[in-house]
Amino acid sequence: MKVIRNYLYNVSYQLLVLLAPLITVPYIARVIGPVGAGINAYTNSVESYFALIGSLGIALYGNREIAFHRDNLQERSRIFWEITLLQAGTVTIALLGFLLFFLKIVPHYQLFFLMQAIGLLAGVFDISWYFMGLEDFKKTVLRDAMVRILSIILIFLLVHRAADLWLYILILSGGSLLGNLSLWPYLPKLVRRVPLKELRFWRHLGPAFILFIPTISMQLYIMVNKTMLKTMVSVKAAGYMDYSDRFINTAMVVVTSLSAVLLPHIANLFANNQIKAVHKSLYRSFQFITALAVPLMFGLAAIAPQFTIWFLTPRFSPTATLLMIQTPIILLIAWNNTLGKQYLLPVNRMRDYTLSIVCGAVINIIANYFCIKHFGTNGAAIATVLTEIFVTGYQIIVVRQQLDLRQMFHDFWKFMLSGAIMALCVVAVAHLLPLRFWAFLLEIGFGALLYGLGLWLLRTDILLAGLSEMKHRLFKHQA
Repeated sequence: MKVIRNYLYNVSYQLLVLLAPLITVPYIARVIGPVGAGINAYTNSVESYFALIGSLGIALYGNREIAFHRDNLQERSRIFWEITLLQAGTVTIALLGFLLFFLKIVPHYQLFFLMQAIGLLAGVFDISWYFMGLEDFKKTVLRDAMVRILSIILIFLLVHRAADLWLYILILSGGSLLGNLSLWPYLPKLVRRVPLKELRFWRHLGPAFILFIPTISMQLYIMVNKTMLKTMVSVKAAGYMDYSDRFINTAMVVVTSLSAVLLPHIANLFANNQIKAVHKSLYRSFQFITALAVPLMFGLAAIAPQFTIWFLTPRFSPTATLLMIQTPIILLIAWNNTLGKQYLLPVNRMRDYTLSIVCGAVINIIANYFCIKHFGTNGAAIATVLTEIFVTGYQIIVVRQQLDLRQMFHDFWKFMLSGAIMALCVVAVAHLLPLRFWAFLLEIGFGALLYGLGLWLLRTDILLAGLSEMKHRLFKHQA
């Protein structure tokens, strides 16, 4: 029950992080236009490179370490302060490098780079990994919600023209800083003071760096497409891709949030040598994630053409094609996120996890070059799909001896059949309805109903098990 509650909290939190800027997208797209969106995407992608270097894999490492030592307050406190000191040092170095980069090397967009730097500074105070390691997601969600809502209000109140692009970036970056600072008041009840002379923060540098390798590789192939599009095509193309990525990321939050919740849970099980419980948790999670990812993949592709034009205006019509091409990565990332973060990382199979991500990054850069060269803007979306096919395939191969793949992919064809039929019906309905918000809600509801009906008619195990559990709880409550 705790895992389900934390999953819902984490989904809410991740959706809030993504939806806070996404809610403002229709307004901002009309105010700053494709060029402004491209400038924001480009400067943010450059800032993200430095933020990635500053993070050094600390968040993922810290999450796991806190989970391993959750029951020992003194050791947990020591680890918290040591990792926090390490994080402050690495992010500060990255911030100085970023300032040097855009003040001395880049001759344009300096004001926008300066606003992005505030988001980099926010990384110094990011302690969300500590609460995730404790499997305490409630504080993170509720505290951060107020900050995100405030950011949305400020954007609508203050950003009114293309010249306000710097203010838009400032509000988003400042929101990240304020959100990270808002978690610190909870610490006195959760962490003990440890004398500075007893802290050995450098002992975490090596293990964190090992996790940094797959982290930087993963982020590279997330960010490199927009950077290459700006260089090889245009700044507008980077803006189109940025919005496509935002829609995809919003959908993926639903399926990837479970990994953030289960990583500390499975790590704690593994630390206590409960291997059977680890496998049981993974099989259930994989089925659940697949059942969620399939309708999201088909559903987003079905509504993409009409939704993009309504949401972003016809000026962003190329985003619809990018979105339709990219939707398969919702399922692919759901799978490799589950295998990587719910199995390979918690059981310390770092080599396999690292190789899958590093090789994926190399393939992504090569694929982006050739695909963008031959297919233009759409090539970046094609390269992303090819990359995720490789990463997922590699991880499936390396776990095939330890995990029962037949059990993991049981009922997969039923999910796909239900999803495909749902998509065809939604496309047919979409052509009969106007481009209105209520129409999209109706299409989503109709699609969800069709998909659920398909799972029931095909007698999928996950739906039957869920109904059985609900029935059991109902009778138990009545008794």
